[in-house]
Amino acid sequence: MIKYNKIILTLTLLASLLAACSLTGKARLESSVKDITNEIEKAIKEAEDAGVKTDAFTETQTGGKVAGPKIRAAKIRVADLTIKFLEATEEETITFKENGAGEDEFSGIYDLILNAAKAVEKIGMKDMTKTVEEAAKENPKTTANGIIEIVKVMKAKVENIKEKQTKNQK
Repeated sequence: MIKYNKIILTLTLLASLLAACSLTGKARLESSVKDITNEIEKAIKEAEDAGVKTDAFTETQTGGKVAGPKIRAAKIRVADLTIKFLEATEEETITFKENGAGEDEFSGIYDLILNAAKAVEKIGMKDMTKTVEEAAKENPKTTANGIIEIVKVMKAKVENIKEKQTKNQK
């Protein structure tokens, strides 16, 4: 009887540890999304204080021509933060996969990616949500491999935007 109690206790502790690891990773990603959102709001406020007209963004123009030249620095800052978030997301997805996470966990990660995409659109990184949603149509958002592919697509777009902003800044 004592032997079985020890086994049950060991299994319970192991299950608790696995659950805690998954929650820690997800909490880290949620914190990253919050950081991105806060950084975007801060960048928008600083840009507006410096004379940037973010309310002048249109469907086709979200750069210096309508918002002023200082928007580039804000976009670069947000792009850097977004890239860090996407790299952390990819790492956590791999960890979740190795720990045998299910569809719910990967769906939750997708929701965080989508929230980040919506947030970066506020600073003029247009069609980011559309890009993520299209990637999700081609790759299942409930699997590790699908999430990794979605991350790659979004990361490529963010890096492209950052490259354009850096090139235009010179």
